[in-house]
Amino acid sequence: MTESPRGWGVTPSTGIPTIAFGNQKGGTGKTTATINSAAALASRDHDVLAIDMDPQADMTKGLGLGPGDDNDPSSPKNDLPNTLATDDANLLDVLVDNPRTDDTTLSEIMIHSDEYEHLNFDLVPSHKDMGLARDWMDDAGARLSLKVALEELVDDGYDYDFILIDCPPDLSVLTDAAFIAAQNVFLAAQTQATSRDALDDLWDQLESIEDNQQIEIAIVGLLANMYRDDGQSQKFLDAFDESYASLAPIFKLPMRVAIQRAWDNGCDIFEWEDANDQQVERDLFLEVAETMERAFDKTQVEV
Repeated sequence: MTESPRGWGVTPSTGIPTIAFGNQKGGTGKTTATINSAAALASRDHDVLAIDMDPQADMTKGLGLGPGDDNDPSSPKNDLPNTLATDDANLLDVLVDNPRTDDTTLSEIMIHSDEYEHLNFDLVPSHKDMGLARDWMDDAGARLSLKVALEELVDDGYDYDFILIDCPPDLSVLTDAAFIAAQNVFLAAQTQATSRDALDDLWDQLESIEDNQQIEIAIVGLLANMYRDDGQSQKFLDAFDESYASLAPIFKLPMRVAIQRAWDNGCDIFEWEDANDQQVERDLFLEVAETMERAFDKTQVEV
């Protein structure tokens, strides 16, 4: 893995800094990190594309573009379309050789930020069909499908400053495809022993991909989610420091309600406003964004 105090990120074949957010364990804050890191980069005047590779579609739902909230008639999510249920071409059609939608491209299925007032970055949403990926992406070439799709997107004239990918909470073909396309990984974990075990498995998977694909993968950060000022959280951080701290910064996100309220209202922490102070969360993800700029030696943006 790459080690450097500045500019340590790996530039993939597209020339665009691309980061996959991963952990094979669910509920670690991976999607929270993806959404709010993308929003933080956008707030610093970067053009950002986020891709939801997870069949569970948590990022798409967290941005209000999944099913509405039947329990809350006033929820803003009820006024937005459910992109997960459309019969149109979707991300799976981009990733597999499907005669029904031959040659579908990312540009055809993406949602642009100017289409909805609450979006701060462009989005490739997930879809109900993504659950079929494990059956349909069953050959070695499928693991290169996202890489090829992103190269085609650049060839079509799209020039993003950053691309962020939310991975499934497993080590499936979809996760492999994201890691291969991005060549940079941001880890998210809860500060508990089971998350540490999952990170060890993920680390083994990254090394296997590096060997099999003959590529280099960099770690650009770790989010220690739901951090508590107690012995268990500190034990996790101490163990991570020992193994990984030389590779990338660690960001500690304490248990706070603003993140969940933003999620419930289908937006990121920079878009969400309520009576509670969101500045702690915003400052943390701005620090994440600054680290991503530093990882790729990007010019700092004044806001």
